[in-house]
Amino acid sequence: MEIIYNTIFICFFYIITGKIFFNIKYSLSNNCFLIIIGSIVLSFVSLVANFFIKLDLFNNTIFFLIIFFIFFFKFSYKTILTRNFVTSLLIISLLSITLIYLADSNRPDSGLYHYPFIKLISDEKIVFGLTNINSRFGHISIIQYLQAISNNYITGTNGMLLPLSIVPSAIYLYFFSETISNLNKRYKDNIYILFLFLSLIFFTFKMNRYGEYGNDYLPHFFVFFFISLLLRFKDKVKFSNIYLFSVFIFLNKVSFLTILFIPLILFFKTFNKIKIFNLKNIFTTLFLILWLVKNVINSGCLIWPVEKSCFNNLSWMNKDLKSTQHVNNVNTITEAWSKAWPDNKKREIDKEDYIKKFEWVSVWSSNHGKKIGKILIIYSSIIFLILFFMKINATNQIKKLKFRYTKNLFFYLFLFLLSCGLWFVKFPVFRFGISFIIISIILVFIIIFKNIEINPKNNKLIKYTCIFCISIFVLKNMVKLENYNVFYENHPWPKYYGFDTMNTKKKLKEIKLNNQKSHYFTKKLCMYSMSPCTNEKISDYLNYKIIYKYRIYYF
Repeated sequence: MEIIYNTIFICFFYIITGKIFFNIKYSLSNNCFLIIIGSIVLSFVSLVANFFIKLDLFNNTIFFLIIFFIFFFKFSYKTILTRNFVTSLLIISLLSITLIYLADSNRPDSGLYHYPFIKLISDEKIVFGLTNINSRFGHISIIQYLQAISNNYITGTNGMLLPLSIVPSAIYLYFFSETISNLNKRYKDNIYILFLFLSLIFFTFKMNRYGEYGNDYLPHFFVFFFISLLLRFKDKVKFSNIYLFSVFIFLNKVSFLTILFIPLILFFKTFNKIKIFNLKNIFTTLFLILWLVKNVINSGCLIWPVEKSCFNNLSWMNKDLKSTQHVNNVNTITEAWSKAWPDNKKREIDKEDYIKKFEWVSVWSSNHGKKIGKILIIYSSIIFLILFFMKINATNQIKKLKFRYTKNLFFYLFLFLLSCGLWFVKFPVFRFGISFIIISIILVFIIIFKNIEINPKNNKLIKYTCIFCISIFVLKNMVKLENYNVFYENHPWPKYYGFDTMNTKKKLKEIKLNNQKSHYFTKKLCMYSMSPCTNEKISDYLNYKIIYKYRIYYF
């Protein structure tokens, strides 16, 4: 029962947070939209708060009470007693529970740095030079802040697990609901419907397990959602909204830098029509600036691990060229591993030459490339067959689209093809480039089949396929019930104390620097344990001090 009422509570909380900023009517798709807005707002709140306070159960509960007070001050309690609100809340919660119940946590990244970082910001204010003890803490996502602030006295520490089930469920149901509702409209937007429909098929095919939803998968959901809004509202989307979503996606992972081209190009195209100094643009800019400041405080760099963005004169900037945590070493190791370094059999070559001489291409192609190719061939074949049948069913073609609409499609295609190129050159792991690759494929098919008429036959085909998709999505997550009688610590939540059978809490070694308790060390995974925690050997030249309760790791 705990997992049920905790999920409903956090869903409810995200919805009312979004409602404070977007006063729209309650429906399934609108409540999904409000959850997404609420998650963005709460991410910002937790980021700002951690500069000054720790995100522990007490402080998070205070934030929750403040938002509850603002909501009920602004809206009558009767607004949440409507049939639409309650029904949609229960549907989103039910799918979220299906995802998270008895699920695995994202391995090994959640144990390496997701959970340890959430525990850290729950125990401490922002830490100076944090990457000097654990280089992976420079790779964290804004989602970790959302997870941290979701802990409170009602949910306990299990609250941090819920964003990774609630947000994907909200986006999945948004695509499902929008597809069905738009099919029932008299004047159908074919491009929008096809994008929703083809995206939903891929979500069902390859983005259907909680254990995959770490820092890599979740931002891809946001990218699909963002592009759907651009296609739905066309040129009517306000610059401030485009700017907000683009920045939030970028703060999930630096590899989404190309998404920022969308507001940038729009800014130069419509400079005279944009109100630059409005509340939302100021909010978004502050969001971005504080994130970059956080990066500098944690690592000494604006973007980790990009050396050109670092400030070498800062005392906490790592100056030990031989240490694991030095920015150049982190950059080389990270890029080499993303380019299949473990599969490389030429051990006489070092990581730098492996990257610079493009030795990785043949290694990557023989393993990861084949796996990615197989996924893309299967997905492309599925949607080609569906679109082919839709073309056969169509007795007529819709009128030719306006040039501006077609031009937008080609612009988005160019942007995502560019993103695919950057992905391949820098970090060709499939989970890093899902939205870039799949949206490129979807846009190509949409451009080819854009004039297909969605008549009653095609209407039924899309509707029944959507129902089939959500049924498969649920059934694939019901398979976990075979482990119902396998009990472990904190059953049936995903494991975050340990990945062993019983979810055993970790025993860590306490490390001292300058005769002070500095951090904890383990040879394995830190998980959600004592903080700060690392499994990396730190530099012999690292120093440590505390000033006004702020931890500082410096050289």
